[in-house]
Amino acid sequence: MERDAAGLPSFASSCLAHPVYGDLLRRQTYKTAETVHAQGTPIREFGIVTEGCLKTARYTVDGHELCNGYFEKDDVFPELLYFTGEKVYTYNLLAVRKTTVMWLDTSFFELMLRTDSQMLYRFMLYLSKRGLKNQMLLCCLRYQTIRERIAFWVLWMDDIAQDDFVELPSSQTIWANELRVSRPSLNQEAKRMEKQGYFRMDGCRLEVLDREGLELLL
Repeated sequence: MERDAAGLPSFASSCLAHPVYGDLLRRQTYKTAETVHAQGTPIREFGIVTEGCLKTARYTVDGHELCNGYFEKDDVFPELLYFTGEKVYTYNLLAVRKTTVMWLDTSFFELMLRTDSQMLYRFMLYLSKRGLKNQMLLCCLRYQTIRERIAFWVLWMDDIAQDDFVELPSSQTIWANELRVSRPSLNQEAKRMEKQGYFRMDGCRLEVLDREGLELLL
């Protein structure tokens, strides 16, 4: 069972294994690039990503896609929209690749939080973690160069890592979009920094080797 930074079972895994509401979840799998919900769709269910990745997107007047964020494994959505009063999706929700979502009716979701204090606490921890990540990404964008943004992101993720490794996003495209840089530019700079000994990357994990050096870049 997945655990959060406090050592408790994650909110997502707790939902899936809940003795009452776990049986009320429905499973649905989406193909790559499939629209899960279009902008303006009423919010009637909460989703938990169990495999794959979703992205939120809007489109400019000339048809260009603007990616605003991602929901990856164990992420819950659309929590911020629903609990701040929005009852429809304000963005298009798309599958980045084959993705499985477990859905729970909003009325059951609210009832679970009202009647189960442990689930409410774990949900608050989850919201705090996502809020902190969003705040970090905003701070990261204040830096001008790709190297500075990578250094800031790596240091911050290293601070909250539960072990000796930083978990990288599930694809370099997602990482590049989070840092608001092009994927080729991110790839080149990350490889250059790895060669210079700042960190070592192995698949979806990164090990910080020269924390002091990274700090001097900022």
